Amino acid sequence: MAPPETAASPFRFAFPLLAVLTVLVSLFSRPAVQLYAFRNKDRVASLTRYANNSSINSDHCAVNYDANACEDVVVHFASSTAFIACGNPAERVHWYPPACAHNAAARSEDSFQEDLFKYDIKKKRTTKLRIEGLSGDFINHGVDVYGLPEDPTKVNIFAVNHGRGGDSIMIFSHVLGSDSVQLVRQARHPGIKTANGVAAVGPFGFFITNDHYFAGGILRKIEDFFGPWPWATDVQYCDASGDATVCHRVSERHPGFNGIAVSKDKKTLFVGDSKIGVLTIFNITEDKSLIKANSIPLGGAADNIKLLPNNGDIIISIFPILEDLPLYKANVHSLGKDLLVPTAALRLRKKNGYTPELVYKGDGSGISYMTVAAIDPNNRVLIAGGVLQYGGFAVCNLDEKTLV
Repeated sequence: MAPPETAASPFRFAFPLLAVLTVLVSLFSRPAVQLYAFRNKDRVASLTRYANNSSINSDHCAVNYDANACEDVVVHFASSTAFIACGNPAERVHWYPPACAHNAAARSEDSFQEDLFKYDIKKKRTTKLRIEGLSGDFINHGVDVYGLPEDPTKVNIFAVNHGRGGDSIMIFSHVLGSDSVQLVRQARHPGIKTANGVAAVGPFGFFITNDHYFAGGILRKIEDFFGPWPWATDVQYCDASGDATVCHRVSERHPGFNGIAVSKDKKTLFVGDSKIGVLTIFNITEDKSLIKANSIPLGGAADNIKLLPNNGDIIISIFPILEDLPLYKANVHSLGKDLLVPTAALRLRKKNGYTPELVYKGDGSGISYMTVAAIDPNNRVLIAGGVLQYGGFAVCNLDEKTLV
């Protein structure tokens, strides 16, 4: 278990100081600049393994224009329902902290409450969910669903929120088949500072990834420019069942923790790194500490992670080419149309020791800058989402041999 960092810990001040010193060394030391360039050259090779692969499973896809800017998707397999976290591409260019957009004043006030959708996979019907009990910001990102054992007609939906007052995790109650969600808890804690993904392990218990060390300001700009730094990101476990949310760090630090998912039995946690293209597998102990079990190179920058319900195989969205976020933000109206950003997803079969294999590759003509790929093997579909795109998700039909 990683040591907790209290308010009085010297680490609270050591890391910002280290960031400033790193910048000074990088600016004024030629050997350091040369080392930085060499390191990033090596990083390019490790993140572009699938750049030249042919398309696969992307020929029979239909883009859905009922929702936009859909960063994450989670499938509730028992009801054949996909829950999708979506927003406004043009407004995210101004305020969307995970995309290095921090100009809240430039974003329209009425856009600070984004949307949750459900997609009925069997009926091919998209519904914008009415959010009850919400006051204040809701700028979404990662999403997960937890079925309530005592009442199979209900689920809790966990959603990352990048509000102007700081990050939080929104916990909604949803009656399956209904068209609304009810906010039951907004989990806040200093440990939830740059949240990216969320993995629910109980009605109010969850793991999150923090994808940066600094939430904003000049130090965040320095981190984005000179990173990745090995101490920048972490995994936190949080319990929001009491009057106050309690969180603590349960992982060692990593360069770019991003997507996260938990096994069906809640005993294994999977965390992807978007900076070095690695999947880390952790065993979860009784007290929710993490023990590292394996580390798997992926060949691409990792984003959201999903699991197949029948065999525990991992589906993980990756960027097959190097990410060019400034370009994508400057051209949100063109993504998937005139600006095509290649997309990919991997399948890691549990029975084969989680060896990565390509399960989806697209040229970006459907979904560009894809951040999630969720597969429903029961209905043989893949649902892909794009965090900045108009026409925010696509549904792709899969042949039977893909799911063997």
